[in-house]
Amino acid sequence: MHLQYLKGKEALVWVLAILLGTGSYAQPIQVPQMLEEEPAPGKRVKVIAPEYKESDVYHSLYLPENHTKGRLYPVIVEYTGNKWEPTGSTGEARDAILGFVPARELGAIWVVMPYIKDNQSILNWWGDEHQTIEYALKNIRRICEDYGGNPAEIFICGFSRGAIGVNYLGLHNDEVADAWLGFFSHDHYDGERHWGDYWSPSLDRYRAAAKVRMGRLNGRAAFISNNSDGKSTVRKYIEGQHLDKFGEVAFNDFLVQSIIEDIPNKYVPHAHTDKWMLWDSHYKNKVISWFREVIKNKPGTYSVSGTVRDVQGKPIEGAVIESGRTHFTTTDKQGRYKLEGLIRGNRHIIINPDMGLTKANPSHQLDLQSDVSGIDFIVR
Repeated sequence: MHLQYLKGKEALVWVLAILLGTGSYAQPIQVPQMLEEEPAPGKRVKVIAPEYKESDVYHSLYLPENHTKGRLYPVIVEYTGNKWEPTGSTGEARDAILGFVPARELGAIWVVMPYIKDNQSILNWWGDEHQTIEYALKNIRRICEDYGGNPAEIFICGFSRGAIGVNYLGLHNDEVADAWLGFFSHDHYDGERHWGDYWSPSLDRYRAAAKVRMGRLNGRAAFISNNSDGKSTVRKYIEGQHLDKFGEVAFNDFLVQSIIEDIPNKYVPHAHTDKWMLWDSHYKNKVISWFREVIKNKPGTYSVSGTVRDVQGKPIEGAVIESGRTHFTTTDKQGRYKLEGLIRGNRHIIINPDMGLTKANPSHQLDLQSDVSGIDFIVR
């Protein structure tokens, strides 16, 4: 809210709240408006992917203020809640909030992805899951290639519908599950409850499928936040089903009213909201600390390193080494590479076939259970 729209006592309350850092209107952080401009540091812009030029499908892209070509940045991918008037949620990518503050604090790239069906953005539930996931995978790769997103530090986050989508979409199959370093959700969770005729099957069938998805967490970190005055129903579900065994699971249960007073008010109509991240609080700080720790320690992931040389032993600079849709890196002047952020299990390490390099030795197939070095390639 801008001061020019406030008058008299209301404006005074707003100013005092900001100065004192207290009260319902103490909102020190403003989310950048989405602009129809070219991407630039500190701006949030609307991006239309080439495949969707003749549609209403878009994603939003925020580059950190310190963004410089040639550097690598964490990437936070967000999914919005459903369109639901009582909370003020529009379901639109342009109105997302949850991922901005972590991105600002970390100096990360922030992307808000759409839900898609038949070339249309879907404001309630998933649209077509395959189309929605395929869009994300294609554009995560593009963002990493074009703007220095770090393939080893890609997070998925979401509020409400998006919180369910963190697992329902983010762990939907092995291919998309491979993309992420960490998982951050607020309010609701995959398998927590039955959604009736909207999309989920019976609760038992739904939870059985959700458990398979949770298994794809594969030792990585999940931060699960909920508006709750104690142990949330989400936490009871996860601990009751022993789903926390699949990764490093942490919880953040709190009442939104302890951060934002007097809900509903004209800025926050409902406590089911992601706007709490815009206020300073212990719970917001826990989120930021979690992101920092996950980036530092990269739980549940490993690295593969080696060299690329020609048949005469000369190092090849700029060769693209990859494993999966979103994990890739390039060799340096000495022909060295290091792929980070890879989850355990069967990994196929290859040189990107579009480079025109003919391998003199086969691609490498690994059962990755720890960091591995000496995975070398010889090319013609």
